[in-house]
Amino acid sequence: MSLPNRYAPMAQRAAPFEASANWAFVGISLFVLYYGFALLVTPVLTVWAYSPRIVDNPDMADAFYSGSTPLAVRWNLALFAVYAALLWGILRLLHRVALGALVGQPATALYAGVKVAVYLIPLYIVALGPSLSDPTVYQQMDVATWLAILPLTLPLLLVQIGAEELVFRGYLQSHMAALSRNPLVWMVIPSVLFGLIHYDGTQPPYSTWAYVVWAMGLGLVCADVTARHGTLGPAIAIHFINNFFAMFVLAADDWLYGASLYVWPTGGLPWDPWVPFETLFLLSVWLATRLAIRR
Repeated sequence: MSLPNRYAPMAQRAAPFEASANWAFVGISLFVLYYGFALLVTPVLTVWAYSPRIVDNPDMADAFYSGSTPLAVRWNLALFAVYAALLWGILRLLHRVALGALVGQPATALYAGVKVAVYLIPLYIVALGPSLSDPTVYQQMDVATWLAILPLTLPLLLVQIGAEELVFRGYLQSHMAALSRNPLVWMVIPSVLFGLIHYDGTQPPYSTWAYVVWAMGLGLVCADVTARHGTLGPAIAIHFINNFFAMFVLAADDWLYGASLYVWPTGGLPWDPWVPFETLFLLSVWLATRLAIRR
C-alpha cells in the first residue's frame, strides 16, 4: 500500500490485516466489544450489587461506582481487561492475528514509550502547577500512603489504557489502514469512536461534548504518532501519563479519585474547559512526543 512518507510505518502495521480486511468485520468487532462487555460484566455487577454484604452496606456500591477509594479505582481499571480478552478473540477468529502483533516490535515500542514519558512528565507538571495552587484543592492522603498504593494500582492503569490503545490505535487503525490508504479514514474514524466512548449523558451538553471533542483530539494525537512511529509505544505513553496525572496526582471528585494524591472539589458543577488552553495543551503533547520519537 502507498502512504504519505510520514506515515510509511503504517503499511507494516496494516500488513497483517491485508488478507482479511473487511468493513463488515469492523462493524462486527465494534458490536462484540460493546455488547460483549455488557453481557459479561453486567450480570456479575448485578449479582454483586444485590448480595447481602452490599445491600447491608450501600456505601460500598457507591464507592465502587464513583471510584472514591483505592480499591474501587483498582476494580474499575481491572474491568478493562475484558475488552482486551474480547479483542484477543476477535483477532483470532476473524484475522488469525496475535494480540501482541498490534503493539509492534516490543523493544522499539518500550524504548519509545519510556522516551516519550520522559518528555511529557515535565509538561504535565508545569500544566498542573496552577491547579494545585487553587485554595479549594486538598491533599486526601499523605505521600507515604499514596506511594504504597501505586505498586498495586499502576499495573491496572496500564491494563486500562493498554486495552483502549489496543482497540483503537492497535486494531481499528491498522485494520482500517488495510481497507483505505487515506489517513483521514484510519485516523479520524477510530478517534471519533474513541471520543464517543467518553460521552456522559448525565452532564450538560456543553460539558459532555467538550469532553468528547477533547478525547477525540487526544485520539488524533495518539493516532498520528502511532502512524509515524510504527508501534503503540508512544501512544501508550501519552495515554498512561495523561491518565496518571488525571487519576493519581490531581483528580476531580466526581469519578475515579480514590487513589489521587490531590483532589479538586467540583461542587457538583460540570467540567467547564477553557478551549484555547486545552487546544494548546494537546498541541504541546503532540509536539513533545514528536520531538521524543524524532518523527
